[in-house]
Amino acid sequence: MTQSHILDLSLLRTFVLLVEERSVTRVAQRLHRTQPAISLQLNRLEQLVGRRIFESDLRRPRLTAQGETLLTYARRLLDLHDEARVHLLSDAVSGRVVLGCPDLYAAFLLPRTLARFQAAYPAVEVTVRCTLSRQVAQAMEDGTIDVAIATRMPDVRPRIPSIALLRRERLVWLGADGGSAHTRDPLPIAMLPEGNLYRDHALAALARKGIVWRIACVSESIAGLQAMALADAAVIVLARSVEVAGLRRLGRADGMPQMPDVDLMLWQRQPGRSSAADHLASHIARDLGEHGVSGPDASVAD
Repeated sequence: MTQSHILDLSLLRTFVLLVEERSVTRVAQRLHRTQPAISLQLNRLEQLVGRRIFESDLRRPRLTAQGETLLTYARRLLDLHDEARVHLLSDAVSGRVVLGCPDLYAAFLLPRTLARFQAAYPAVEVTVRCTLSRQVAQAMEDGTIDVAIATRMPDVRPRIPSIALLRRERLVWLGADGGSAHTRDPLPIAMLPEGNLYRDHALAALARKGIVWRIACVSESIAGLQAMALADAAVIVLARSVEVAGLRRLGRADGMPQMPDVDLMLWQRQPGRSSAADHLASHIARDLGEHGVSGPDASVAD
């Protein structure tokens, strides 16, 4: 391959984004470029490859066999590039970051992400503060939390410059495998304290279906809710991504109402002030975001 035919990583990144987004418009928005510029990049990539990588026009992108092959290599090259960049920068990043999040996210979403971050940035000390999203928002305004993962709530929006949508999570009912709690009347439920969006959605869904319920347990800890569900003493509501051994999802066939989605948000108090906080926020966005990359979302205003 001659110098003029070396694959450009920026072209490969645009190519991978188009495969994920399936829309030139959305790719242009994410890369802050015009649609014609994106089309020119992809045409340039086809010229460098010397093969057609899309079967038709880019309005409905479908990969050719060569495009499928290129996608595999493109993702590997981009992963290697990002991994190399992280390791080369890791020794220069140090400091302390306070990460805030509800108990649920600390228990089920963060362990792998934090382990990978600590391996990449061993000189950064991360302190995790678990509390409800409403309290996380207040702590960020008070300056005691630097980065946070929280549930978007209608009346909670911290006065900070960086608010991003990570992804949407469907809420689900969970009960013990082989249990009967969901068949009892009134329905026993274990809930987080008042002011929690999961609780509000659960009670609203039960009311819409006319299901009579009783609070069997109120716990600030997810572990407390799990214990009640595992004992078949109550049903609980968690995010769909949460998997708990011994619990199963309860749906319409079990007489339970469908639950809505909630927005998982990434908040950062002072972007640019702390390299450690910036890298942690970027790491979380890449690891937990719906498409692996997350940026400010203009639609988060309530």
